[in-house]
Amino acid sequence: MKISILGSGSGGNSTFIESGKTKILIDAGFSCKKIEERLKSIDRDIKEINGILITHEHIDHIQGAGIISRKYSIPIYITEESYRAGENKLGKITTENLRLIKDKFVLSEDILIKPFDVMHDAQRTVGYRIESQNGKIAAISTDIGYVNNIVRENFKDANIMVIESNYDYNMLMNCCYPWDLKARVKSRNGHLSNNDAAKFIKEMYDEKLKKVYLAHISKDSNNPLLVQKTLEEELNMRKAEFSYELAKQDLATELFEF
Repeated sequence: MKISILGSGSGGNSTFIESGKTKILIDAGFSCKKIEERLKSIDRDIKEINGILITHEHIDHIQGAGIISRKYSIPIYITEESYRAGENKLGKITTENLRLIKDKFVLSEDILIKPFDVMHDAQRTVGYRIESQNGKIAAISTDIGYVNNIVRENFKDANIMVIESNYDYNMLMNCCYPWDLKARVKSRNGHLSNNDAAKFIKEMYDEKLKKVYLAHISKDSNNPLLVQKTLEEELNMRKAEFSYELAKQDLATELFEF
């Protein structure tokens, strides 16, 4: 299995995963042109994508999904709740390319997709557990306000974790956001702090975990150095001892095989 975070943050989110002959996107929160460019930067072609899996209907997760589906006839996998809430943003999706998901499903016979509910302030938000035929597991949740037992169960035994580390509490409290936005961000239906993300990673850490991607890092209420410091202090490890990477807003990560 191979993975690249094509970009993550309030300006757009998309993750590429490849397993065997199957290639998928988790979210398409950039323009079609940008996603084409990001895929090209990791030597992949958007025409090869077999499906777009949507986590929720916020624009930074679906901006390019409808256009890509129409232009390249690529199926969109989305919960009915998210589709109804984001239908106008997605635009017209053909019947054969609209796949409303309720439970786990097999995509192109190479990977098993398990959506799971997470707490976030959308109509409905899901994370994804992706299992390959050869037993590799990636677990992804880029917008999540609170880690509950459903989340823990779906991140269990993962080889790859993609989890948000959105804000530093002190920076959030002192940034320019209005109070209602600060309250929303730090609520159980908002986003994960650096400390919450680090504690969750420590809880899930075992010998099966090959790499962690820290996603959706705020440009206003966080700092990459704080993300790194918080994680390394929580795990009592340096980067040389533990493979992790901070996802960027404007640049795809290198394709990582596991």
